[in-house]
Amino acid sequence: MLIALIGAALIVKKVAIAPPPAPQWVSVQTKPMTLHIGLVGKFEPIQTIVLNAPFEGVIQSLEAEQGQWVQKGQALLSMDPTLIELQLREALSGQLKAQRTVHELNNWENGTQVTRARRALRTADISLSNLEGRLRENRHLFERGIIARNELDELEQQTKLQRLERSSAQNELNALLDEGKGQARQIAEMELTNATVRYEQLQRLIAKQVVVAPFTGVIVPVNAAQGAEVTPLVQTGSRVSQNQALLGLANTETLKIVTTASELDINQLQPGQRVEILGDGFLGEPLLGHVQAVGNLALPSDDPGDSALFPVTLSVAALTPGQAKRIRPGMSARLNITAYHNEQAIIVAPEAISQEGSEMVVIYRKGEGQPIERRIVEVGHANAEGVEVFGLAPGQVSLGSSSRE
Repeated sequence: MLIALIGAALIVKKVAIAPPPAPQWVSVQTKPMTLHIGLVGKFEPIQTIVLNAPFEGVIQSLEAEQGQWVQKGQALLSMDPTLIELQLREALSGQLKAQRTVHELNNWENGTQVTRARRALRTADISLSNLEGRLRENRHLFERGIIARNELDELEQQTKLQRLERSSAQNELNALLDEGKGQARQIAEMELTNATVRYEQLQRLIAKQVVVAPFTGVIVPVNAAQGAEVTPLVQTGSRVSQNQALLGLANTETLKIVTTASELDINQLQPGQRVEILGDGFLGEPLLGHVQAVGNLALPSDDPGDSALFPVTLSVAALTPGQAKRIRPGMSARLNITAYHNEQAIIVAPEAISQEGSEMVVIYRKGEGQPIERRIVEVGHANAEGVEVFGLAPGQVSLGSSSRE
C-alpha cells in the first residue's frame, strides 16, 4: 500500500513539472490578395439625344423606325427643301443688293449721283461767271449812259439768282459726298454683314436636309430632354417646324451600368475600380469596365427597417460592332468588382495576432533558429486565408501568445 502511494506521488510530481508544449510556428510569404464585390445591374446608354428638324418643311422620307439599330452616319430621314430654297434665294438677293450698295459707297465720289451733282455745279459756275462778266460790262455802259438803269437792275437780279442756284448745287454736292461716308457707309456694311450671315446660315441648314445618326445607337421614343410625355414618331409627309423633335437616339457605342450597393459594401467602392461584367445575353463574352460614380445619398425607401441602398454607376469599355448589336440597353449584368488588390500581401492566421492595449502584436522570426521578435503590425483586410498585416516581412509567426520565448 505504501509503495503504491509513493508511486502515485512520483507520477503527480512528474506531471506538475512537465515542460510547456513547443511553440507552433507557421511560415508566411507574400502572395496576391484580392477582394471582390458582386452586384447585379442593368445596361443603359451612356447618352440619349433628340434629333430635331433642321428647318421648317415636310418630311420627304423616313428611313428609321422606333427600336431600330442604326450605324453612325446612316440616313434616318430627309426633308423637303422647297421652302428653305425659297428663303435661300431671298437671302442671296438681299446679300447681292447689300454688296451693290457697299460697292457704290466705296466708289461714291465717282458714282452717278455725285458726277451729276458735280456737273450741275460746274454748269452753275459757268452761268454765274457769264452773268458776272456781263454785269461788269453793263455797269461800265451804265456809267457812260449807254444803257438804262432798269436793264442793269434786271441783270443784277439774274446774277443774285444764279449765285443762289450755284450755292444750292454746292450744298447738294456736299450732301451727296457725306452720304458716302460716316454713318451711311457703316449702316451699309452692317446690312451686308447681316445679309451674308443670313445666307450662310441658310446654306448650313439646307446642307442638313438629310438627318444622319451622329453615332451608332438605337432609335427610341422622343421625350423632350427625357422629361416630357412621349412624342409619337413622325411620318412621311408630316409638316414640322424648325427644331421640332423628330427622333430619339440612344448611344450604344458606349454603355453604362446602373446598380445599387448596400451600406455594407458602399464604403469599399470608389471610382476607378476594375469591373468584370457577365450576362446571360452575351454568354462567353465577358466585358471589362470601371466604377465611374459612387452615390453619397441613399435611395428613398418605404420601409425604414430596410438596409440603405446607394446608387453606383459603372462605365463599360467601348464595344465592338458585334458586341453593340448583342448587348442592348435594358439587359441585366452580373458585376464582379475588384474592391481591393495587393500583389505583395502578407496574410497570417488570426491566432497569430494578439492585442496588447491599443497595439496589435505578432511574434515573428525570420526562420528557424533566428532571433524571436515582437512586431507591432497594422491590420488590413481579411479573407478565407487569414488577415492581411502591414509591418511584417516574409518569415515565420507563432500561433498564440503562449509560444513566446
